[in-house]
Amino acid sequence: MSPNDRSRFGPLTTLVGVIATILVGWVLIQAAEILQPLVIAFLLCTVLQPLVRLLKLVKIPAWATVISVTALFVVGVWQGAQLLYTELRLYTDAQGGLVRTRDALLERAGEAGVPDAMLETFKPLLESQVLQALGTVGDFSRGLLLVVLYMLFIFAEQQIFRSKILSLAEHRSADAADVLQSIGLGIQRYLVVKTVTSLATGVLCYTGLMFLEVPYALLFGFITFLLNYIPTFGSIAASVLPSLSALALDGLGAAAVVAGMYLAVNVTLGSILEPRLLGRELNLSPLVILVSVVVWAGLWGVPGTFLAVPLTASLQIILANIESTRPIALMLSAGTGWVRSEPPPS
Repeated sequence: MSPNDRSRFGPLTTLVGVIATILVGWVLIQAAEILQPLVIAFLLCTVLQPLVRLLKLVKIPAWATVISVTALFVVGVWQGAQLLYTELRLYTDAQGGLVRTRDALLERAGEAGVPDAMLETFKPLLESQVLQALGTVGDFSRGLLLVVLYMLFIFAEQQIFRSKILSLAEHRSADAADVLQSIGLGIQRYLVVKTVTSLATGVLCYTGLMFLEVPYALLFGFITFLLNYIPTFGSIAASVLPSLSALALDGLGAAAVVAGMYLAVNVTLGSILEPRLLGRELNLSPLVILVSVVVWAGLWGVPGTFLAVPLTASLQIILANIESTRPIALMLSAGTGWVRSEPPPS
């Protein structure tokens, strides 16, 4: 297409792009219950792919490999869910930490001169908001069975699926293979590094809370591990409940110590160690990561915040390999190139 043609059709192309974006957003919202488990299954299969290859190297049959890897995943998630459910029941029952924290906070607020009418309004609001936030864990885990079913079929048909994509690409099959490899390696590295740093963050915060004698340290540490997968907002949200518990039981000084501990751990692991481990693998601007979390949260709620970075990184890689959308990929990038700092190995 000549420069004159580009200038002539530029506004029309922009309009079509805006309409297409709106339609895609509408489909994502309407089909969220179907697409979320499918996307989660794809990401998990991508992360578990090295284990699948390892089992194949030791001559384990393909069907046994698929069942073994999926079973390991299910057992791990089930054990974690059982632990979380038990701790949440203890925390939210009639005599649990949530009620005691609420009552102690209201008592301190009353001593500070807050009017009784405001306290009566705030009392049910605080409990309902916390219960709603904790209840999202149950909502998020209900789709586990569907995720597992998707994983079984994805593992079983991954080679067929890859061949179909390469066939659709026709003369650009080599480029399509590079894109698939870039997406796979990028997501694998990101989720593995994120899991390690999230686990370290949860363990360190749990240890610190135990040392400071904050009740329900195990629950708060586990929630910290989970929420750390959400960039920026997750670490802030994870510090709220333990800080409120410390404030209610031991005063402002204890709350400041807990908040400071969370800040120190997250700055050290999240802002210093994690970027060094990831390098430039995903090549996303920090601002883009922040905005993507907000956008995906608007589209898919809490699950969207967990999926925001892998989905946005995959989109950036795809856009970078289409000539007409490379400027968009460049705007999404951290300025180190359109796809990766290094080409994928052959």
